[in-house]
Amino acid sequence: MPIKMFRDRLLRLFSGNNRVKLIAFTGILAIALIFLSEILPSKKSDKQEALPENNSKDYSNGYAEKAEQKLSELISSIKGAGKAKVLLSVEGSEEYIYAEEQSGSRQDNGTELEEKNQSKPILTEHSGSKEAVIKKVIAPRFNGALVICEGGGDPSVKERIIRAVSAALDLPASKICVECSI
Repeated sequence: MPIKMFRDRLLRLFSGNNRVKLIAFTGILAIALIFLSEILPSKKSDKQEALPENNSKDYSNGYAEKAEQKLSELISSIKGAGKAKVLLSVEGSEEYIYAEEQSGSRQDNGTELEEKNQSKPILTEHSGSKEAVIKKVIAPRFNGALVICEGGGDPSVKERIIRAVSAALDLPASKICVECSI
């Protein structure tokens, strides 16, 4: 019985003047749903979130961490420094310079010489996909260093640490801070 009543109501909605109202209502509802889909945050799948982290070309995040770890080990080996922690300030990220194939042509138009130079990246096929050949990788530049160590309160130890960090990172002493740990 309820199915018959539902069917009758649907038939009444689609007849006569109600048809225009139903179409208008459906259109407004569709626009509202589209608007809501843009406002509400979409939930990313685990696969999409993991993509940037797993990108083998993005070394900038790990670059500073590896440098901090190496520097901490080196500072800890300085006499009187003790256990050390290092925080580095990094400017930018790694920059890639790709190998390019140069091609050019010259044309003499009678009165002037016209040169056309073109360059396109050199591609190699790797695992079924084409990738550009990297010619050079420029590492990010360090802006400053903070060193916290057990012997940071001793002026002679502090001076040796500043010289070591300055030599390792090519930073001026004014951009290196050495403090004593608690």
